[in-house]
Amino acid sequence: MKRASGVAGKDRPIPALLKALRPHQWTKNLALFLGVFFGRRILEWDRVLHVVLLFAAFCALASSVYLVNDVLDREEDARHPQKRHRPIASGKVSVRAALLLSAVLMVLAFAIAFGIPVSAPGVLHRPAVLSLGAYVVVNASYNFWLKRVVIADVTCVAAGFLIRVVSGPAVALLEVSSWLVLCAFFGALFLALAKRRGELFTTEEGSRRKVLGQYDDRVVDALLMMAATATLLCYSIYTVSPDTVSKIGTRRLLYTIPFVFSGLGRYLLLVYRNHEGEDPASLLFTDRGMLASIGGWLLLCALVLFDGARTTAF
Repeated sequence: MKRASGVAGKDRPIPALLKALRPHQWTKNLALFLGVFFGRRILEWDRVLHVVLLFAAFCALASSVYLVNDVLDREEDARHPQKRHRPIASGKVSVRAALLLSAVLMVLAFAIAFGIPVSAPGVLHRPAVLSLGAYVVVNASYNFWLKRVVIADVTCVAAGFLIRVVSGPAVALLEVSSWLVLCAFFGALFLALAKRRGELFTTEEGSRRKVLGQYDDRVVDALLMMAATATLLCYSIYTVSPDTVSKIGTRRLLYTIPFVFSGLGRYLLLVYRNHEGEDPASLLFTDRGMLASIGGWLLLCALVLFDGARTTAF
């Protein structure tokens, strides 16, 4: 009986496949909802439904990309102290199974995207399909080339996040503020650079990915501060820009700036003091200080945005 229970609980293929999909990374796709949230359309079910469908499509596509990435990096991951436990690197999931599941998820993602209603016929009027296509191109460039090019690797990661931010408003037929787009890009760049810094300080020379050998910790620190400053600056300008004020009808959105500053400061503290940041998706939603900053920011934004006339854009 002892032996049977041991075999049953070890390396089950289905849980291993689920783990390989990295479902905790799906939280990144919440950026799709920024458009309907800041546009004060979060209660309009027709628009929200389009974004929900796009969210499902991006979750499927992101997992498809993660599977391919893990297949390509399986030998390098096997030498990493933490990544060697990943299902594909550890051998719990075969390369064939991973690639087959990746293909199925990609087909599913585009099928969902084609099912999202459009304003006019034609591929050019299908923002969901175009967004997924752009995401595939960016990630293909990353996996087969740019992840080995210093600076370009983190820029590519940030571009993937930027696609999410822009595509959400596109399917909801909302206009997007350029300042908020820039804020999202620099914020994603900040997280990507923090991830690289975390890898530099938590992995040894022999187990590091090749691109880390091209980084200098002083340069990463400088770029990290630049990205943090740009994020805060772009968000601050967005809250007080004439276009935002005229559409929201108030300047009170600027009172949310302290929460953004607090969140950036807390994240930097964790990165420099504890050498964390290697897994942004986990750190953002497990640290109490980060949860307090994010929760306070969302609550105050909601109070400001929904205390007034409804608008069509943000």
